[in-house]
Amino acid sequence: MSNDDELPTLKQVQKSVAKSIRTVGGLHNSRMEVTAPDKARGIIEYIAMGGKLNDAARKFDVDLKTIYRVHQDHREVIGMFREYNAGEAFLLKQRTQAMMHKKMDMMENDEEQIKKTNLRDFAQAASMMNEGYQNAIGEGAKAAVTINVGPTFEDVQRHLEEIRAKVRLAKNVTETPIDLC
Repeated sequence: MSNDDELPTLKQVQKSVAKSIRTVGGLHNSRMEVTAPDKARGIIEYIAMGGKLNDAARKFDVDLKTIYRVHQDHREVIGMFREYNAGEAFLLKQRTQAMMHKKMDMMENDEEQIKKTNLRDFAQAASMMNEGYQNAIGEGAKAAVTINVGPTFEDVQRHLEEIRAKVRLAKNVTETPIDLC
């Protein structure tokens, strides 16, 4: 790449991945980069596409320690690949939005066409493009975290009812006359 502002092309990314695999393989003859370069490339691409390291270990039938090493040894090309993916996702998102705007402008004066078109389709497409872009830049959906701040109202009611039942039972036991004879 000649300019820092220029996004890498897919061909440049692929060449960089191949060079990284050759470089690491040249330093360590027994590593996967030498014995199975296609597998190494697959792992690098999988991680760069946002795949989880544990999932990569299962998918490529490699121990997690090796996945961590590949991730560490090839972090620069993984970053380049992610940059390429983010750029592509952003461009696709922009083009889709431009087409949606154009289509909506065309439909604006055609009442019949407006009636035929489901806006949910537009919203869904926009959402998918945005989600792809967010994932590519590493800002995708995160797991929801639920924090339990205490018992619910129903839990408290149930607990109070249990206490009342125990108290009633205790009253019945003490109110029963004891036959001493």
